[in-house]
Amino acid sequence: MGGAIPVQALPPQAGLFPYPESATTMWVNSGRVAFECILRSLPTEPRRVWVPRFICNTVLEPLARLHIPVEHYAVDAQMHPILPPQLNAADALLLVNYLGLTGHAVAQAAVHAPCPVVVDATTAFYCPPLPHVPTFYSPRKFAGLADGGIAVGVKAGAFHLSADTESDTRTAALLRSPSDAAVQAAEDALSTPPRKMGQFTRQLMCSTAWQASATQRLRNYAVLHRALGHINRLCLPATPAYAPMCYPLVCGIPALRDSLIDAGVRLPLFWPEVIETTDAATTENRLARTLLPLPIDQRYTERDMQQLIKLIL
Repeated sequence: MGGAIPVQALPPQAGLFPYPESATTMWVNSGRVAFECILRSLPTEPRRVWVPRFICNTVLEPLARLHIPVEHYAVDAQMHPILPPQLNAADALLLVNYLGLTGHAVAQAAVHAPCPVVVDATTAFYCPPLPHVPTFYSPRKFAGLADGGIAVGVKAGAFHLSADTESDTRTAALLRSPSDAAVQAAEDALSTPPRKMGQFTRQLMCSTAWQASATQRLRNYAVLHRALGHINRLCLPATPAYAPMCYPLVCGIPALRDSLIDAGVRLPLFWPEVIETTDAATTENRLARTLLPLPIDQRYTERDMQQLIKLIL
């Protein structure tokens, strides 16, 4: 990408946040704000930005705020990007590392893209950025945070953002009562002008044992994959290079989502707006309807995974 800012890939380390603030890294109040900072840092404003159809609508907010036209492209059944033939040098391309498990496909697409590339790693916190490719993260999806976004590959000194003065209150409320209502309130509060990350959130992030959490995620993923890999229509690695967000299961077991929810398993429906805005026969629509994001985070043990497996098989 011509004129891009060099970005060093920083592996997670025990007790340290993997992407520390620097001249090319910003800590802001959400992933969508991080995306906006990256867009503002591009050497030339793109004529349009290509975005996959399989994505949360919130990623479109900064594009609307900057009045940049959006085009959509498809992904295949493995969530890999299918580059549109209309893509050209005047455009920009948003690639998504889905759940921390499509990094290789993203890297291959970035090499072949004829235009500037930005990577959405909001569900791939532990995956380091590609060299010279701006990337944005949403650490709050991986820890009990009310806010938080990271932009890697920006001219941090060119931005003068005010602090999010309400962040500490929201974070404290979420820690006291991590209910669905508290989570939704924190989510709603992020649809605001760009702000710096709240001070309390910064402290929590710096004190989080990210490597220990990553290790537990990988252990839980391995247990599920050994038991469920043979029924999974997604071709997943037995040993991911980096800790994923969840274990995504796509299978043909009827009413499995409902039965798991009835058993107390938390299964968010990723990006339900995709179901509403795409044809039922499209790959994106099927993924939105059928992908089950089985939880593997650091709160769960191997025993929990075995109980989850019994509910499925």
